[in-house]
Amino acid sequence: MNGMRHIPHKTWIGVVRDAVQLWRQRERWTLEAVADQIVAHYYESGADGVWLVEFQRTASGRDPMRALKTNAERVARWLDDQTKDTSLLPANLLPVVLGALPMDLRLACVTEMMGPLGFDVAIAKPGIPDATHAALVAAAAKEAGEAVAAFSLLADGMSQPVLMRAKVELEEGRAALCDAINHVDGLLTEKRHETRLRS
Repeated sequence: MNGMRHIPHKTWIGVVRDAVQLWRQRERWTLEAVADQIVAHYYESGADGVWLVEFQRTASGRDPMRALKTNAERVARWLDDQTKDTSLLPANLLPVVLGALPMDLRLACVTEMMGPLGFDVAIAKPGIPDATHAALVAAAAKEAGEAVAAFSLLADGMSQPVLMRAKVELEEGRAALCDAINHVDGLLTEKRHETRLRS
């Protein structure tokens, strides 16, 4: 017997299923409520313009509970790769389900999916193009403070959800500080340009 242990890996659908289940438990929601959030994100994100899925919609004159139940059953079938290997979550809907998840669970999912491929995942935060100095100071102070607070609570043996929440706070702190750095870089560029014009 070789010295290597067999470490079972979850499928990507298994990773997403576990995150959806954790989301349900954390919010104390039914599968129908979670499926409703996923369907809402599907339409809000514009995915219906790229890849058409016929979800049941709650319209006037229709039974909303039936629509919720039908959508929940469909989502449950897509996320069940343990008892079957057909009718699984279509690859084009993976971003929709991930996008519907809360940020900490989304980050945990993508980290678990990409980690074995050698990727480390971070939260991308769009810059603040016309931010004032005061707004940048406030954002940097808030996010950096939350990051330090989350990091200070960590100790050996913390659970993965606690560690992931700390990572989210640290990423948000880093993003806020990057916004401030970008703002300073922009101001430096303006000053250099003004100096050249005066010369």
